[in-house]
Amino acid sequence: MSIQILNPATDELLNYSPVTNFLHNNQLITSADIVNDQVLYLEQSGIFYVMEDFMGGNHINVRRFGINNSLSDRGYTSSAIQKALNLAKKYNYKSLYIPSGEYTVSQTITIDVTDNTTIKIDGQLQTTVEFEGTGIIIGIPYNTTDPHNSLSGLNIQGLNCSSRKLDNTDPTGIGIKIMNVIFSNIEIKRVTGYEVGTLLYSDNPNGGISYNSFQLNYLHNNVINLKFEKANTDGYINENIFYGGSFNHTNDFLDTETFNIYMEYNPNNLNPYNNNRFFYPSFEDVHANKAFAAYITGDSNTVVNPRMENPNNNQYKIILSEYSIKCQVLSKGFVLNENSIENLGSENSYETNTGNVLRTNSVNPVLTLQNQASSTFKLYSGLDSSNPPNEVFFVTGEGNGYYRSSVYAEQGIRWSTSDGSRNDRGFFSGNGDPPLVLIQEVFM
Repeated sequence: MSIQILNPATDELLNYSPVTNFLHNNQLITSADIVNDQVLYLEQSGIFYVMEDFMGGNHINVRRFGINNSLSDRGYTSSAIQKALNLAKKYNYKSLYIPSGEYTVSQTITIDVTDNTTIKIDGQLQTTVEFEGTGIIIGIPYNTTDPHNSLSGLNIQGLNCSSRKLDNTDPTGIGIKIMNVIFSNIEIKRVTGYEVGTLLYSDNPNGGISYNSFQLNYLHNNVINLKFEKANTDGYINENIFYGGSFNHTNDFLDTETFNIYMEYNPNNLNPYNNNRFFYPSFEDVHANKAFAAYITGDSNTVVNPRMENPNNNQYKIILSEYSIKCQVLSKGFVLNENSIENLGSENSYETNTGNVLRTNSVNPVLTLQNQASSTFKLYSGLDSSNPPNEVFFVTGEGNGYYRSSVYAEQGIRWSTSDGSRNDRGFFSGNGDPPLVLIQEVFM
């Protein structure tokens, strides 16, 4: 027979059904198994019961694992969240919910759950003024004796962590650390007030942080808002997609060198960051000289249509570092001009409001054009500024150029000859009309 039990933390009447086995593995339940639970499973008069929400796979409210509804005038503590996470892993449970309200984080919250777990967060997680460490850790460090070294298939909505320090002149610690997570979908709603806002860290040689989708929202007033970091031994951060993101440092923030995105180069790790793509990030700062939009290293990382707004720094930049290769900045973003890019790497390319720049440091051509339909068709054409525009020149795949008016060559035009000397045919610069013998020589 089902029973109803009053949950003391939420003042809810919860329905429970009798059970003899754990739902996730069919092992017999004992009192020792549930002594630290009394929420998902409980014992009454020698009979074991399971919460019907748990049995039905519904979101479990983490507040049910707390003590009471009014722990302080600041709201709830994070101990209930941690207990819920621990039990979710123990029982292989897949769905947790953190309701709205303020949650005080005085110790690190570790999200180490089973694969394919969904966590929905409406509440605000805030570390205490004295807090110095990492607010939230998602994932687990690499362990050579554990075959399961990555979390996969996570769906985390509304992830956030902010510091309660009122003074922006001394940010410390890390807000959110994500390590060795693959094939997951994570929304980062808000992180502010730390030395590093969100840290992506990898020490796993078999995957690291790969094939994830990140939805970025409010990343403000962290010395580094989003940082990539790899261990000295091994690990990958690649094939991730980042959507959006408001990145900012305000007037009252610490007067120091800041980065919105920073990919830290580690010469002891030979795996480059690669194929990470940032779509439509908004880089907005007010600090002069010391603020940088992004520092990109690795192979084939791409920033698409960034907003580059800093009214006090006309050298506000995306830096393609000396350790970057084949990285790109694509599309004409707001205030994205040529001086917005500092290209120190090789074979990088970028498109700006003031033109496109393609460079190569190798034997590869800077640009290759081909019309596969026919060599007689156009490879490119030029238009004038009239309305509608007129085509003033074009070049075909045969190498023929057509121009509506004169062609100006400052030093002259030469033709190759059979002996390769190139010194006996051509038009050359000089005063007056070309001599008749030269004209005859050209057309002989």
